[in-house]
Parts: sequence; C-alpha cells; structure tokens
Amino acid sequence: MSQWSQVQQLEIKFLEQVDQFYDDNFPMEIRHLLAQWIESQDWEAASNNEAMAMILLQNLLIQVDEQLDRVSQEKNLLLIHNLKRIRKLLQGKYHGNPMHIAVIISNCLREERRILAAASMPVQGPLEKSLQNSVVSERQRNVEHKVSAIKNSAQMTDQDVKYLEDLQEEFDFRYKTIQSLEQSDKNSALIKQEMLALQAMLNTLDYKRKEVLSKIGRVIHEIDVLMSNMLTEELLDWKRRQQIACIGGPLHGGLDQLQNCFTLLAESLFQVRRQLEKLDELLTRLTYDGDPIPVQRPQLLEKVNFLLYNLFRNSFVVERQPCMPTHPQRPMVLKTLIQFTVKLRLLIKLPELNYQIRVKATIDKNVSTVSNRRFVLCGTHVKAMNMDESANGSLSVEFRHLQPKEMKSSAGSKGNEGPHMVTEELHSISFETQVCLYGLTINLETSSLPVVMISNVSQLPNAWASIIWYNLSTNDPQNLSFFNNPPAATLSQLLEVLSWQFSSYVGRGLNSEQLNMLAEKLMGEVTFHSVEPYNKGRLAALPFADILRDYKVIMADNVPENPLKYLYPDIPKDKAFGKHYSCQPNEVSKPSDGGVKGYVPSVFIPVSKILNDSTDPHSPSDLLPMSPSVYAVLREHLSPTVIETALSSPYSTD
Repeated sequence: MSQWSQVQQLEIKFLEQVDQFYDDNFPMEIRHLLAQWIESQDWEAASNNEAMAMILLQNLLIQVDEQLDRVSQEKNLLLIHNLKRIRKLLQGKYHGNPMHIAVIISNCLREERRILAAASMPVQGPLEKSLQNSVVSERQRNVEHKVSAIKNSAQMTDQDVKYLEDLQEEFDFRYKTIQSLEQSDKNSALIKQEMLALQAMLNTLDYKRKEVLSKIGRVIHEIDVLMSNMLTEELLDWKRRQQIACIGGPLHGGLDQLQNCFTLLAESLFQVRRQLEKLDELLTRLTYDGDPIPVQRPQLLEKVNFLLYNLFRNSFVVERQPCMPTHPQRPMVLKTLIQFTVKLRLLIKLPELNYQIRVKATIDKNVSTVSNRRFVLCGTHVKAMNMDESANGSLSVEFRHLQPKEMKSSAGSKGNEGPHMVTEELHSISFETQVCLYGLTINLETSSLPVVMISNVSQLPNAWASIIWYNLSTNDPQNLSFFNNPPAATLSQLLEVLSWQFSSYVGRGLNSEQLNMLAEKLMGEVTFHSVEPYNKGRLAALPFADILRDYKVIMADNVPENPLKYLYPDIPKDKAFGKHYSCQPNEVSKPSDGGVKGYVPSVFIPVSKILNDSTDPHSPSDLLPMSPSVYAVLREHLSPTVIETALSSPYSTD
C-alpha cells in the first residue's frame, strides 16, 4: 500500500494536519494524482543536487502533462482547469530554483510519515495532550455555534429595520395627507379620528424604534462578550499550537475555522453598522420628543466601530513563521544575506479587500535588543494581500525574497559578541498595513515569533536550541529579553521535544522505552567509562560520523579493529552514516623527496587497547594505535624507542 493510501485512511484529526502543509507550493491534487511516482523518487537527494532536481522537475511536468491528456479524454473540465493552472504555477515558480521543490516535496513526505507514526503511537507528552484537550474542542464548537447565532440575530434585525421603515413611510403618507386638507376639513369628526390613529401609529413607531435599538444593542453585546472571551482564547490557543508545531510538535490546524468566525463577526458588525445608518436616515425624516434614536445611536455606533477596530487588529496574523527554504525544519533561524519566506493572513475575508491592503515588513521596529547588532531587510518588503495565491482563497501575502543584512555599528564594525551571545539574542520581524473600508481607516500591526540571526551555519545548532527553549518555555510572542533569565523546563517537556525532533527527521517519534533511556542519561551524575584515545578538543572538532567510522581498538591478537559495526538493531554502520562522512579515513604517507628531511606528516590515529588481567609489560607493537602497514611506514623514519616513548607520554593524547 502506498504511503498516500495510508494517509487517506487516517482519522479526521490527522487528515487536518496533513491538509496544513499542502498549498500552492506543492498542491495536494498533484500529490494525489501522482502518488506512486512521487514516492518512488529520491527527493531528499535532489534537494542537495541541482542537476538531479532539474531532471525531477522536468519529469514531474511530464507526469502532469500525461495526467492532462488523460483527464482531457474524460472531459473533466474542472480538473483540466486546475491541472493547467498547477502546471503553469510549478514551471514558473521552480524553473530557476528546482532544488526548492525537491526540498518541499521531501518535507511533505517526511511529515506524512511522521503523522502516520504518530497515529499508530499512543504515547503523548504533556504538551501534546494539552493541545488536544477535550475542553478546547468543546470551546471551538461553542464559538462556531455562537457566531452562527449572532449572524442570524443580525439578519433578523434587518427585517425589523425594514418593517420600521415601512411603518414610518405609511405614517409620513397619512400625516402629509391630513396636512394638505383645508382648515375647515380638519375640524371634522373623521379627521379627528384619523389624528387619533396617527398618534397610535407614532406610539407604535416609538416602540419599534426602541425595540430595534434594543436588539442591535444585544447583538453588539453578544459580539463583545464572544470576542473578549472565547474567540480571544481560541486565537491564543492557535498561536500556541503554532509555536509547538514550529519546534517539531503536531501540526497546528484551526486557522480556517478562525477565519470563518472572524469573517462572520465582521459581516455582522458591518450589517449592524448599516442598520444604525438606516436609523439615522429615518431620524432625519421624522423625530419627536423622547425619540430614542438620537440618544442611543451614537453610543451604539461608537461601540460597533471599537469592536471592528479590535476584530481587524486581532485578525492580522503570521500564518507561516519566517523560515529559510534551505532549512525548512529550522524556522525562526535566519542567516544574514540568505533569503527567507514568511506568510501573513487577514482572517477577515471580504472581497472588497482583495489587492487593497499593502503590507510592509521591517525588522526590530521600535525594539531594543540585548546587543548593539542591527539589521535591515533587503529584497521586496512591500506586497499586496490577495485571495488568488492561496489554495483555499484566504486573504494573504507571502514574502519570498526577504534577506536580513547586518548593519555596521557606530564604531564602524559589526558586533563582536561571542557565538553563544549571538545565538541567544532574539529579534523581531514586524509587519504593518492599513485597512480603509466603509469610511473606516484601521492601522494593523503584527510580529513574527522571535528569530535568531546567525552569520555562519556553524551557529545553527545553538540558534535552533535557543528557538526550541523559547517556544517550549513561554507563550509570550514578543519576550525578546527571554534569555536574560531563562526559565527551566521539566524533564517530561524536554523528552517530548526530543521525540518531536527525532520524528521530524526520520518520520517517527521515540517510544516509551527510548524516552526512559534518555531520561536516565539526562538525570544528575555523568560517568565517563572511556574516551581514549580522544580528548575534549578532538571530540569537539571531529564530526560524530567520522568518529564512528575511524575508531579502532587493539584486540587480543594486536590487530586494530573497529568494534562499531551496526546501528541498532542490524543496519550496517556505513549504510547508516556513510552520507555524513566528511573526509577519507586517516592515512599516513611517505614524505616526498622534496620534503623536509627527518619529519613525518602529523596525523591523528584513533585507536584504543583492551586491557586484560596480565601484568606483563607490553611491547611497542602491543600499544600501537595503528595498522601494521602504518607502523611499517613510521618504522622507516623513527626508531622503536622514539615511538614507544611517544605512546607512553602523558601528553600523547592531548
């Protein structure tokens, strides 16, 4: 069974997670139609090989063309339209950067594997359990129910306003008819009776005006309560789920549901606003002593505008946090002069706003960071929000070509903080725009989660550790001084995050046995059984994969042998780690004839020896941390006494 077939059999909560990472960068239609072909290609290798990536991109477009031919014969007009659009999109977006689509597809396949593994593993940590709380799900349903009820109430009030308008028109007609009569006619009994009827109509008008204003007031109050409580909690929960997803946790969903709620509330508020404008129009045509409209309408309109301001401000969110395309699993770590992407969405989806909102991106706006390092954003930093670029038609904008550039300090040189200070220094990317709609002008601002700026990829691990620690420990989106006094994390939280990190790379998390083993390793006293022949400096400088490849021990027959042969349970070492080897195994060669006479090239040969119970002194050959062939080369240039003295020296492994 293909991986995609397994995905389609998941429960709805897992399918919602899958839906989150398929968009126009890699449409789900292509994933579905080309499932087996996509899974048979090595996208991970292509993500680091431009020539291979270009071939795969061309083959992908050929596959799409074949699907187009097939659906054309079936006369499936909708699918034909979508495939033509997708083909044009893929060719235009990735023709100049084929490795980008290889990275995206590789990550999508990996995320699918992670979700499949999560669906089959009952182990959940405290963070993941809190995100799947039944109370939260119940609140989501309550919010959607209340929003629908508010929308219905606003529509029913529309009918009341219409009835009030009709009643007032009838009153105007009958009143003007009486006013047009001669004075002698006005004294007749019939006219007096008509005047009494008009007074009754005026009383009814007064009652209906008060009733409509009361209903409008109730709708406004219900919106106010919903926004202040449940909707705000829903938005904060979504932002927390986004934080957790950024550090490898379960993919967050629910933004489309929030968009639906925000949009319905905005529509209801604008509807109420139009109702208040209609009441003002009725007021200009008729007013009287004790008229409730001039007393209540200004206060209600002020409240509606206030709620609209707050609703729009809360609706401007960072849908996808800043991330370098080359490191999609390390969001919020940005390298100077390297492009990153970030996506924003306005949760109020109104057609009138399409292409009308221009968003500007800045960095560290009005923010004092913990150091003197300052940055500017290069590239396209102003773009218009639209509904055409997103697969779900949301009102959004994606910045794809932003680059952070470090400014020179006032002293004329860049900041010279140490590497640890740099990777614990948080910055903020801000976005601002202005909405002009129906006479309202609303300024909107939002910010990304804190990011760490690095100037060298060697800083990436420490920077990523800072991002993990921040988002694990706090839900404050803008605590840039966090590392002045960072809080501790619980062991259960740390183990859960380690499992997420493992899952993000290999497609499955750690089971309870593995987590317990890590817990034992992490808790109180560290005992080093042996690091011979390495010292701290060597261990820090050498890649771990090279250490596993080159390590040897002297066995009983004085033959150096690497005891590390398999990755548990039975994966050959070279197969598991081969792609991570950084150099060839250490070798010693003869000095060239033109070299300096009497010197041998310096080389580190990592060999340990297994001690036994014998107290007999060892010969130099027993202690040799090298193969016989290497020893033979050294013997041509050094005496056995010199070699033995070097191996016996207390500084020999420094």
